[in-house]
Amino acid sequence: MRTIPALVVTIGLVASLTACAAPGAGSASACNTPGAASEAVQATGAFGKQPRVTVPAGLTARGTQVSVLRHGDGREIGDGTPALIEYTLVDGATGEVAQTTGYSGATAPITAGSKNAGALGEALECAHVGDRLAVALPKSQLSSTATASGKGAQDAAVVVIDVKAAFDARATGTPQLAGDGMPAVVLAPDGAPGVTIPSWSAPKGDEQHLLRKGTGARLTAKDTAVVKYTAVSWTEGGTGASVVGSSWTDGSGAQTLPLAAGQVIEGVRGALLGRHVGDQVLAVVHQQGAATVYVIDVLGVMPR
Repeated sequence: MRTIPALVVTIGLVASLTACAAPGAGSASACNTPGAASEAVQATGAFGKQPRVTVPAGLTARGTQVSVLRHGDGREIGDGTPALIEYTLVDGATGEVAQTTGYSGATAPITAGSKNAGALGEALECAHVGDRLAVALPKSQLSSTATASGKGAQDAAVVVIDVKAAFDARATGTPQLAGDGMPAVVLAPDGAPGVTIPSWSAPKGDEQHLLRKGTGARLTAKDTAVVKYTAVSWTEGGTGASVVGSSWTDGSGAQTLPLAAGQVIEGVRGALLGRHVGDQVLAVVHQQGAATVYVIDVLGVMPR
């Protein structure tokens, strides 16, 4: 997962398996269907704990198949929704476990439908929080950059996913009045912000403005926030401004941002501390003589 440009000081943002974006359900065309391979998978054990996964020897798959082994009653996962999951990856040819998340509760969210999430992000669409999913797919499709390699059956990879929680796909707070002298922000239908830099120069100091006011949990220095962001340079006179980073468009989806001192630059940290889940914050941050405008959607807080 990419870091917010010039934001993380001592650590990078952690990705899950590889892992923009309206809230709500995925489209019917995005929902995966079960198949013979996924229906052949069995997984026993408590939800949220590493299961014992059983697959027939020499399992093969065509395309991505998703079966629901346990039905949850939580929110539905739509395109762009960040979800907290635990998973066990099994080699369909041998039945051996190849990888797990560790089931420690520390795995960063994966964003449904995001490019970097690859097949797992695709498999999450239309699932519900509380589901246990059996995903069967050709091994060649495990990579987020994989392309289809023929229509025939291939050796399968099997992933058993427990969908533990989900966040909003965008800031859901109440819109606030525009700030005097601040860049203009308009939102695409999926919530992605577009930023227009004014013709005047950036303020000399860091500034913040609340674009949307949420009512969720208040962020503290002990928290790791789940965010989406866009960052735009504020050049002299507003000319030549450019997007220097955006989790909405770079394929990464939602990212985790630790708020402890020394983990992020103070301009961004100061803009987020005390804010609430559901907020959208515009922050003008100076670093190394340059001003950058960040529009940050606060989607949630990671469990401690």
